[in-house]
Amino acid sequence: YLVATGVPGLVNFLAIAIYTRLLSAEEYGRYALVIAGVGLFNAVFFQWLKLALLRFLPAHRDDPTPLLSAILTGFSGMILLTGALGLLAGSLWPDPTWRSLLLVALPVLWAQAWFELNLEVARSQLQPGRYGLMSSVKAVSALFLGALAVLWGLGAKGPLLGLLVGFLVASLLWGRSRWKGVAPKISISRLKPILAYGVPLTANFALAFVVSSSDRFLIAWFLGEGAAGVYAASYDLAQQSLTLLMTVVNLAAYPLVVRALEVRGELAAKQQLMENGELLLAVALPCAVGLATLAPGIAVVFLDTEFQQEAPHLILLVAMAALLSGIRAYHFDLAFQLGRRTLGQVWVMGGAALLNVLLNLWWIPAFGLLGAAWATVVAYAAALLMSAYLGRRIFAVPVNWRSVGKVTFATAVMLPILLVGRTSENWFAWVGAGMGAAVVYGVWLLLLDVGGLRSKMLGLLRRLRHAVR
Repeated sequence: YLVATGVPGLVNFLAIAIYTRLLSAEEYGRYALVIAGVGLFNAVFFQWLKLALLRFLPAHRDDPTPLLSAILTGFSGMILLTGALGLLAGSLWPDPTWRSLLLVALPVLWAQAWFELNLEVARSQLQPGRYGLMSSVKAVSALFLGALAVLWGLGAKGPLLGLLVGFLVASLLWGRSRWKGVAPKISISRLKPILAYGVPLTANFALAFVVSSSDRFLIAWFLGEGAAGVYAASYDLAQQSLTLLMTVVNLAAYPLVVRALEVRGELAAKQQLMENGELLLAVALPCAVGLATLAPGIAVVFLDTEFQQEAPHLILLVAMAALLSGIRAYHFDLAFQLGRRTLGQVWVMGGAALLNVLLNLWWIPAFGLLGAAWATVVAYAAALLMSAYLGRRIFAVPVNWRSVGKVTFATAVMLPILLVGRTSENWFAWVGAGMGAAVVYGVWLLLLDVGGLRSKMLGLLRRLRHAVR
């Protein structure tokens, strides 16, 4: 999954660098607001289908057709509903520029939802190769075609049209075979457990989206679309890079937990959760520290000068927020999903969303873009604490505090190297500092045997030596 998500992740970073140079801050702001709106509608109307598919498909491996039929029925219903809402909004919107953007956003929403549904099929069936092919083809084609469309003068529509084609191409090439013989069929008995499991999660993801993206709309309201573009570029650069690595762990780890629970019981699932948590922190913490420390250099390399002034401070704060969000979403929130009491997540993210909006309304007029970033950090910290407290009553998610201490120590040891690199104005020194810190961190992971890493590597070497003989 590192390869499967690494290629599209690198392409997405390249997209930020390219689009911030091809588009003005105002145009990039419009593009970012449309993407945020598409993400919100995807979370509200389609996310429940994806999550239910991932949760229930392992239990229907012998005969997945009835489940897929129910999923397809729900998907078709959401197409009709969002189509009616989107066409109504597009026809009534007073601004012609935004009216045309909304009409482009509607097919992008459908294509993204279908693409992600097919990704979850591959993930549930433990097929990282197909997952990676779909993700990579989508990312590369979307960037290439989107950049061409911008050069042809389509402005903020260019990246959106590139995304639309990228989603469709990847879905047509690798998604059709999984749905052969599957037709929409209304079955209350099939839809009921899907709705019971997925609808509370839909509310949760919608509220999580409020925390992660409502600030862009409020910034556009208070400070203008150009300021929203500057904020979105820095936010996405930090959040996507760190979330990418944490997602790699979750993509591979969560299906293993579900299978352990279904096949071997709760004790095996908790053991798998502990191993997953160790790996998640070992990947995320040093990367968050690296992003925060080298933020000035990262801004210079990836962003155009129009976007660079406040980027170092924003990247630092967003790295903190993304770390807190990932630990909550990919570790502690699993208690609600494994315990099948997903309504608890709604309370967690509902409180965080309310806190985030209130702080944004207070801090954006007072402190500008940094106020929005600080509001996100505080909201995610509150969500993490609430998830850990409420989730333990449903399905106790274990934490290996000894491993937490080891990872924290290894991260602290590499920090001086990053600080030396930060003082330089040469991008080569920034890269060198990052690589040197990574090597030092890796050595200390081995010395401290975090997650049994040293033992596992020695065992692998012994097996390789035996195979050679």
